[in-house]
Amino acid sequence: MRLKEKTHRKFVEFFEKISCMYQGKDFELAYSDIQRETGAASVTLKRAIQALAEDGVIEVNPGRNSRYARFRYLLPSQNTEEKSSEAVSNEARNLEDDAKKLQSEGIYESVNEDLSELTQLVDHLRRRVRNQEMAIALLQDRLAEIEDKTRKR
Repeated sequence: MRLKEKTHRKFVEFFEKISCMYQGKDFELAYSDIQRETGAASVTLKRAIQALAEDGVIEVNPGRNSRYARFRYLLPSQNTEEKSSEAVSNEARNLEDDAKKLQSEGIYESVNEDLSELTQLVDHLRRRVRNQEMAIALLQDRLAEIEDKTRKR
């Protein structure tokens, strides 16, 4: 079973990245997470995992349930050497730039909008509760009047 070269490369890179995160140890992943990260359809995902296992790129074992599997990346990592301090500082700069972009894209504004929406909802609920309390109080007053009338008779 052959995959397109682009698909094969995408899955190999994905499993290599995850293997590096787990420092070369076994790791358990949900098929849905793999699908989301690679952007592959479920049929392509299953074909790719089967093809990679047949090619000796990964080892697949059952996971905690049918939606999970345990994987081991078998190829030697292309980044076997320690990352140089230059590469680490470049990555740190990239992360800082990404954080600045996210801030400038309006995440704080969306949080403020969500907060104001929640505040409005809470105020609305408070008004409804207050109206219900007033209705209960009126009913209690009316019930007390009726009870007084029945005692007098």
